Amino acid sequence: MPEINDDIIARVYQEYTDAPHTRAKTEVLVEGVKQIFMKLHRYINDKQKLEERSEVALHELEADMNRYYFHDKNFIERITYEAKAYVLELQEE
Repeated sequence: MPEINDDIIARVYQEYTDAPHTRAKTEVLVEGVKQIFMKLHRYINDKQKLEERSEVALHELEADMNRYYFHDKNFIERITYEAKAYVLELQEE
């Protein structure tokens, strides 16, 4: 069962490209990553499981980025950064 939802990624990318400036793009990415990784909240009480599923989710995100969004390197770098930051935030809770 995939940890991320491809449809949400597509919507986030559309909102990202429509955002008028850098700050708006960042806000879209921050909120989008929370939605993309919403399944990770299931594991919040089990740190080991959260770490394992987070790693799987990050790999899935990376694979999707390289498969569908390879033409937009800036988007890939920025969403990957926000995703890793979000995972670290979850693991610290």
